[in-house]
Amino acid sequence: MRYVDVQISRETKPISEKGFGMPLLLATSKATDFKKYTGIESVTEDFGETTKEYKLLSRMFGQNPKPTEIAVFGLVYDSTKDEATKLIGALNELIKTHNDFYYLVSTEQGDEEITALAEWTNTQDKIYGATTDNVELAETLRGLYDNAFFVVHDLPDTYVAEGLIGACAPKKIGAYTWTFKNVQGVPAVKYDNTMISRIHAANASTYINEAGLLLNSKGVSTSGEYIDVIQATHYLKARIAESVFRLLALRDKVPGTDTGIGLAVAEVEGVLASTVENTTTGEGIIARDEAGNPMYTIDFPRRKDIPKNTLAKRILPDIKWTATISGAFEQVQIRGVLTV
Repeated sequence: MRYVDVQISRETKPISEKGFGMPLLLATSKATDFKKYTGIESVTEDFGETTKEYKLLSRMFGQNPKPTEIAVFGLVYDSTKDEATKLIGALNELIKTHNDFYYLVSTEQGDEEITALAEWTNTQDKIYGATTDNVELAETLRGLYDNAFFVVHDLPDTYVAEGLIGACAPKKIGAYTWTFKNVQGVPAVKYDNTMISRIHAANASTYINEAGLLLNSKGVSTSGEYIDVIQATHYLKARIAESVFRLLALRDKVPGTDTGIGLAVAEVEGVLASTVENTTTGEGIIARDEAGNPMYTIDFPRRKDIPKNTLAKRILPDIKWTATISGAFEQVQIRGVLTV
């Protein structure tokens, strides 16, 4: 954002309210203007039931809960003739006028197209999901992208990653993880345990039958970071920037004094406080300590500590916060002893 610079670094590895629920389908069978759909019934007006677009949107709208709306933007693209850069050019033009989407999916499942879309999404505060049957691609891209995740499935046209987005998009960020999620209408893979372990080692997931339940096997991006942590970073960055910008834009003046500093700090704290773990439901981005206190701190300068040249430029520097993410448990270790 032009007037508010928010940067967040993550230390989580073993060591306008807009866009956070809406996916965009980049369609490639024909050129279409940006349009939002609220259900699969209206999709047939623009895409026949035999098209990949219809099948992908059917998977996404077929979840419970399902997205309130899914945006579609289309161009004519032929993977046998066109370069993947054509997709990126279309997206760069689109976001000039329509940037109010958070998730990106596409009917293109080729290695070059998936790689290009993953690279592009990593320059945005958005999430890209793709289904592939090529575990070698996941291995090649392992460690590269925070904002992209892949599901490896022997039937890639089941669009399990896209269905996973459909299932998760309606949920509140901080209230769920991506592991264990069921995607309605998708069969389990026919991979053995060796292959599943290989997929997990590549920072990808697959779709398995575990104890009679069909579920997504892992919830990480290609970088190895958990997708919900990436989302938390995007969410806090956007909400803090919006909140502080409203302070600057809607008040006649934010004074260049300790009072003004306090006003800005209060906006930051307001956002952090709104994402603290709910001890009843478990939802929330920021954890509480054993006494129930929110686990975040905010440091900020006093006016007397800010260089005069910085004050003259009307910049308030060095508001810094640290928060402990609530995270989640996805494995449980239990040891027992029976005696006679």
